[in-house]
Amino acid sequence: MDIKLQVGDETVFIDREHMTSVYQLDDIKNLAETAYRHFMEHEEEIIYILERDGRILGVLSIGDLERFYIRGTGAIEINSRYTALGSIDYEAAADFFRKHKTINELPVITDNRELLGVIRKKKENYLRNGQRDSLKYSRNGGVRYVKGEIGRFIHMARARVILYTYSNMNIVRHLNAKKRRRFLDRGNRKDVHLWKGLTEEEWKAFWQTEYCEGLVQEFQKERAEQTPILEKGVPYYSDQQGKYFHFKDGYRVTAGNPIGMNRRIIMFGPCIVAGAYCKDQQTIEAYLQNHLIRDDYMEWGVFNCGAYSPEQCYGHLFIQELAEDDIVVILCEEQWMPDKYLDQLVFQGDLTPDFLGIPNLEDYFVDVPSHCNHIVNQHLAERIYMDIRKTQLLDMPKTMGILASLQDYYINWDVRTYFAGYFKQYGLHREPDNVRTGAVVMNCNPFTKGHRYLVEQALGMVDKLYLFVVEEDKSYFRFEDRFHMVKAGVADLENVHVVPSGKYVISKDTFAQYFEKECVQTVESMDYDLYIFGEIVAADLGIQYRFVGKEPFDQVTRAYNEAMKRILPKFGVEVIEFPRILSEESGAMVSATMVRKAIMEKDTDLIKVLCPESTYTFLEKYLL
Repeated sequence: MDIKLQVGDETVFIDREHMTSVYQLDDIKNLAETAYRHFMEHEEEIIYILERDGRILGVLSIGDLERFYIRGTGAIEINSRYTALGSIDYEAAADFFRKHKTINELPVITDNRELLGVIRKKKENYLRNGQRDSLKYSRNGGVRYVKGEIGRFIHMARARVILYTYSNMNIVRHLNAKKRRRFLDRGNRKDVHLWKGLTEEEWKAFWQTEYCEGLVQEFQKERAEQTPILEKGVPYYSDQQGKYFHFKDGYRVTAGNPIGMNRRIIMFGPCIVAGAYCKDQQTIEAYLQNHLIRDDYMEWGVFNCGAYSPEQCYGHLFIQELAEDDIVVILCEEQWMPDKYLDQLVFQGDLTPDFLGIPNLEDYFVDVPSHCNHIVNQHLAERIYMDIRKTQLLDMPKTMGILASLQDYYINWDVRTYFAGYFKQYGLHREPDNVRTGAVVMNCNPFTKGHRYLVEQALGMVDKLYLFVVEEDKSYFRFEDRFHMVKAGVADLENVHVVPSGKYVISKDTFAQYFEKECVQTVESMDYDLYIFGEIVAADLGIQYRFVGKEPFDQVTRAYNEAMKRILPKFGVEVIEFPRILSEESGAMVSATMVRKAIMEKDTDLIKVLCPESTYTFLEKYLL
């Protein structure tokens, strides 16, 4: 390979013959898909596109492709405006790379537009992998979705909103090469005795004068106890009274909140807002509260609504009860800054320069800039406080604002992405509007004549019927067996589509109590399960009816039926409840519970009475 190395092996020249990033335009059927596969499989972050005569037409960078996905509209374009060298000039390349820290290669092109090769600068794995993750997330629509959701909140919010952005990647890029390598190398360490890959000396540098013997171990222990619990689609944390962390009512407590406060500054965002690697007294919120107290704003309290998840933290915006007097401060990475409604913000700022102005910055991160220490938090809190003072919101008279949330649940992008794959996997699609479509969600533990009756009654009202068989394996019979019994039990019926219920239709994530009926004392909310069904499943498949059997005994199922009647009509789904059928022999209602009892008692005659022939055949072969 004809490669020339610069001193330090930091920069190389690769001739055209040995490049894997050169494509002939005539060979490309789908430019976006070709570029995506290349960027995910190869190290290059620029592809070069040649005309039929072999001369270069233009380039497409990984950033160009990501912006295309984020934009979501229009055609992807080949970039004909780019910087190139006319010869293999390492000094000119080095000068260019110093001025443009986000670019790591330059093409070498003759006056006749002939591509000779590229001069490439080594790029850290952290940055390259980060680009891949960001590209994948953008391709799936995640970035566009979060941008749109933050914008939607700004547009709809009753409160006064302040938005800050920052760039993890740009902050790391601006560290000098030696410090950057040392910082990025933390993720490659194999020493299992080090938490987060930091040595004891690095933890001392991180904690500065706060460091003491055993601090890291105790801090690690308390962090391990913080497991978020999803409730109505947003993560909450269990109450905790630790040495360094205090959580109450789902959120981290802000140290120093004054007694008698009656006005609120509420902060939303990922780890940097939650203070993932700081004590209670060292979060941005705590330092901001100190500034307020110092300047005698004793009626103002700062509240921490941060979450340890950049993908899930913004759902809190929509379910948090807010009033017109509240000040909302949102922190997000710059890629998530919304395209619309910025004019409705009280203030907008970029915190990246504030990071870069801190000496010895690389010592104050654990692994990424948003996982920072108290020194960074102090600087950011001071900046935020100064900006809030400039808005004069702190001095405005209090009004009798009414608390209200924008909605009482939130569906994250990962749930929507899951269903896109789920529908594709099982070939599910929306029928024309004139096709009456219904659904039954059933566990069938096992499949009984009662289930068969419900299916027959439902099928008499619709043209197509979906049977979603609960996929969670927490029943007497395995899912595979229950699914087989349902398929066999309706095999003779037309227009019935039997599919697994998947991850979010009556599952441990959406309705855990369904699988704990025997020990349930008080039925908790199962609304989130139904919001997902209405907003995604019913909407995407055009389901107009949901059929259920009347439940006289089981309090959990009965409460679920009532919740269906309350929620699903909001999404245009009518809930139809059929009475249970009675056994002709015993006069009792047919139920799966009775069948399981008969199985344990080896009562084959009763099983034949309660189950269709297909179920009895299965039970006879495997259980009786």
